[in-house]
Amino acid sequence: MNEFERQREARIARNKSILERLIASNPAHAALHAERPTPAKPRGPRPKQPTNEADLRRSGRVRRLPAPVYTTFDVNDDLGDGVSARKRAKMTQTSSSATTKKYFSSSKREAPSANSLRALNANLWDVYANYLGEPIHPPESDRGALKAAVVHALSPVSNPKFSKMSGIQEWKNCVALYVNVGDKHGNAYDNVFTRAGSRITWFAQPRQDEDSPVIKSIMKTSTLEEESVEDAMTRAENGEEAAPKYVDWPLHLFCRMEGCEYVYCGRLKMVDVDTKKRPMKFTMRLVDAPLLRGSEHFLGLVDLADADATSS
Repeated sequence: MNEFERQREARIARNKSILERLIASNPAHAALHAERPTPAKPRGPRPKQPTNEADLRRSGRVRRLPAPVYTTFDVNDDLGDGVSARKRAKMTQTSSSATTKKYFSSSKREAPSANSLRALNANLWDVYANYLGEPIHPPESDRGALKAAVVHALSPVSNPKFSKMSGIQEWKNCVALYVNVGDKHGNAYDNVFTRAGSRITWFAQPRQDEDSPVIKSIMKTSTLEEESVEDAMTRAENGEEAAPKYVDWPLHLFCRMEGCEYVYCGRLKMVDVDTKKRPMKFTMRLVDAPLLRGSEHFLGLVDLADADATSS
């Protein structure tokens, strides 16, 4: 085991210890699990539908996700709250899709070229189902194509055009953020993740301001209602009809230690922004933090604070 691996194993063990203290001191964890609704059984047998390899891969990955780990922070954010979940269930696919499309449209922008990311709808549910809390590995033939591996997992075409240098990728239906959370030696950067891994600090590019189209898209996530992690788990475990249909979420996070594969860290929602600072400073909520806390790949990236175990 090299030094990088030793630091990673130590970080995972330390984070698990902090999470155990958070759960032990927080009855909300058990209460939220107890309130998780039992999905309704199908009314009758449905005719067998042909399946393809992508469908089998999609359902299998999510079924192996660990049970959500809720903390006091999540209670304050209304994650796992039954009332909020019922409100979200009333949202229709049409209205939510229309809202997302509105955030990603602008009559003043030049039309994207063919096969550029802005012209393509990312395969978000595929990536959510297969890679939440998991690294996205490049092919053996090109081990250095780390960002390209993510792009190809998201892309509906085999030859998408994209910039390898940008940490912000704008697709037709979402924005993907790429964040280095530690150096190539395995040392995590300070103050990246907070609140038991449910918050991340992110800085825009220096030239971007509130009028930048991609920044507008990011800022508008603060007003959107997200699908609960319970609905995502229910759909994966009990079939597509057991929960409201998945609707594309417009902001997603991919993190890594420098030089390593990107780990998909799920959906992001803006909590706060300092528009006077340059570059602009954002605080984002990791919507899927309860699921991510069960992933050693995620726990190998974050440095949970000891203070979190005593915070409310």
